[in-house]
Amino acid sequence: MILNTVIILSTLLQSFILLKTLLLNRFNVTNLIRTGYNHAQEFLNNFGIFNLVETEWFRLKIPSVLRMFWAIRVLIQILYLSTNEEIKNLTFFETVKYLLIKGCNTCTAVLGMTSFISYFCDNIGAFFQWVLLIDEVDDLNCGVLNAVLFTILAMQSGLTGLDPENRLIKLYQNVHLVFISLQDYIHKMVDKLLIYLNSSYNRSLNRHSRALLVCGCLIVTAVTSLHLVLSYHSVSHWLLAVSALNIISLIKVLVSLTVYSILLIDSNSSTHWENIDDSVYYIKSFGSILEFCFYIFLSLNDVYNWVFVSGGVTRAIVICSQVYYKVYQAREGWRIFIKRRKAAIKVESLPDATSIQLSEFDDVCAICYQQMRSAKITNCNHYFHSECLRKWKYIQDECPLCHSYYDNAEM
Repeated sequence: MILNTVIILSTLLQSFILLKTLLLNRFNVTNLIRTGYNHAQEFLNNFGIFNLVETEWFRLKIPSVLRMFWAIRVLIQILYLSTNEEIKNLTFFETVKYLLIKGCNTCTAVLGMTSFISYFCDNIGAFFQWVLLIDEVDDLNCGVLNAVLFTILAMQSGLTGLDPENRLIKLYQNVHLVFISLQDYIHKMVDKLLIYLNSSYNRSLNRHSRALLVCGCLIVTAVTSLHLVLSYHSVSHWLLAVSALNIISLIKVLVSLTVYSILLIDSNSSTHWENIDDSVYYIKSFGSILEFCFYIFLSLNDVYNWVFVSGGVTRAIVICSQVYYKVYQAREGWRIFIKRRKAAIKVESLPDATSIQLSEFDDVCAICYQQMRSAKITNCNHYFHSECLRKWKYIQDECPLCHSYYDNAEM
């Protein structure tokens, strides 16, 4: 009774001191809140809510706090293992298994583990930036992206509420999916680099070999992962999803290498390949169609799993978001295809310039500034390469020189 009274009085004393401090500094606190609100509002209007959350998240060093919490928690578990006689003689594998199970048994522990995964992904992304000699990446931070993915997967699978064995299995499956997401992030880096190397006519063997080496690593990793999951796992929702994602990763890398090869051949060729833009577009479109088919398969797989295996509001929201995003991408792809098709029809309907007309014109194409061996003549009597004019028409329906507007019926 006396101990309880002392605890209550000490709590009241601390509360009184806190209230007194807030009361004496009420103007400073009010100004601090107002300044913080104005800063957040301005940042939100300029950069968006996600960038605001990310900036404040790192400014407050929350990832470091979560990593420290999780590390201390693991150390406590290790000390418990070393002092408990019943489980003292566990093997190394059994010890790691025990620590992983205990390391994600609460929501806070999952956040701590997420922070560690984010840290590792950041370092792996930084390593590949160093390999590719890239200074900056425009995409979302690698660690943040994979941390969000791991958190969603943990919520979707109800990781903390599973029994120890199933929790370990689900943790392994979620980490595997994060690893595939990391592969996709690395592919985006190397894909941009391959395009840049060709567009800038960079002849550095070192830069090209580094990019091709990373592409080779991605192919080997995807094939190895696909082989392992098909060899050692029975058919399940997760197996189908991982297999499809690995195949999608392979398709992306192969498409990037094919486009890179075409652009490399064209940049080293003495004659200009007029239809190279169409070739690149159709190769990328073919790859996108294959990816879309596999994503449809993934969505159907997720719906089946949600209806017949494990439902949940989080899973339903994720499935709807994925379906909406892929349908939106498909609509955009179809819109671009129709636009390109219309532009091609318009340009092809224009008369070709004869050799006599080209000799009389005796000038370069006003779009690419290259000599014209063949040309199309617009209704306003201007000469352009067929391919250059088509690319221009993808953007707008005006003559590049006189800006005369042409409707859908004529060019």
